[in-house]
Amino acid sequence: MGFPTLQKLTQTFKNVDQVKFFAVQTVFEGYNFNSQDKLRKNQLEWDLKIPMAHAAGNPKNHEIPVIMRKYRSGGTPWKVIIDPQGKVAYNHFHIEPPKAVALIERLLPKDKDSEGKISLYAGDSHDWS
Repeated sequence: MGFPTLQKLTQTFKNVDQVKFFAVQTVFEGYNFNSQDKLRKNQLEWDLKIPMAHAAGNPKNHEIPVIMRKYRSGGTPWKVIIDPQGKVAYNHFHIEPPKAVALIERLLPKDKDSEGKISLYAGDSHDWS
């Protein structure tokens, strides 16, 4: 459910300058499978024209990636929506596209010239198609 949701949201807001998307492949298991190459393959497969990063935990001591600790994510796919003031407005395992669209639209600044941006971090280390 991670990549299809992200694909729908990026398409919905592709012309809205105040909404930015990025994804981080948070690897906390399956280190051999969840590689940077796999991330790039998924990015191309799902036609995601957004920044994507790879954050691996430590397979020797099972430490999770720092970004997972900072955003308190508990698995994949994980969604975090950050409002224009930089506060986390949503932080959960999954969000249905209609609910995400409604939340993002509600968070959009009423003033089109506003500098504030809404960001969606999608932490996903699996292909959940």
